[in-house]
Amino acid sequence: MPLDWSYTKLVDITNIDAGYSYTSKELVDSNIAMATIKNFDRTGGFNIRGFKEIKPNKIVKKEKYAKLFDILVAHTDLTQNADIIGNAEPILNTSKYSKIIYSMDLVKVTPKAEKISPFLLALLLQGDRFKKHCLGYVNGTTVLHLSKKALKEFEFPFPTSFSDLDNIAKFAERNYKLISNNMKENQKLQNLKQVLLSKYF
Repeated sequence: MPLDWSYTKLVDITNIDAGYSYTSKELVDSNIAMATIKNFDRTGGFNIRGFKEIKPNKIVKKEKYAKLFDILVAHTDLTQNADIIGNAEPILNTSKYSKIIYSMDLVKVTPKAEKISPFLLALLLQGDRFKKHCLGYVNGTTVLHLSKKALKEFEFPFPTSFSDLDNIAKFAERNYKLISNNMKENQKLQNLKQVLLSKYF
């Protein structure tokens, strides 16, 4: 590690917020969606089919909402091989929904300062180092849960000046936005396909 770098705790440079605790009665047709662990593909990636429509029956705090490119980390897992738990995924597509809430099975990680790129942060949290760290904080048998300490105790090497990583941050931003645009385009093409099939076949 370069001499002008040092280990930085994630909690020192980011806000870590828990998700919304909902009831089944709130899961009704709505223009508001809730991000869930079903938005996390087992092989990695953000799956827009995992959204659940929700109409909250109580006031939702602003930190429980998420926007495009906000980073979510899975804190619960129903898979046998811990495929999802500890995975970090930026929201790459909000689909048709006006607002996004994230469930209590997820946490949102956002930079505390503008000088820290959320795209760079997403790149770091999607690395093997973070996943391996999280697996050391997993408990449970049938349903796996990630300890709240996992994110608070994670640290990684960072330069004294965040500007030293500007090139990597710009690379990450460019490519995450490209993936997001491709997802939107694919969604439009899939909708068009369904319209054509229903009209002509």
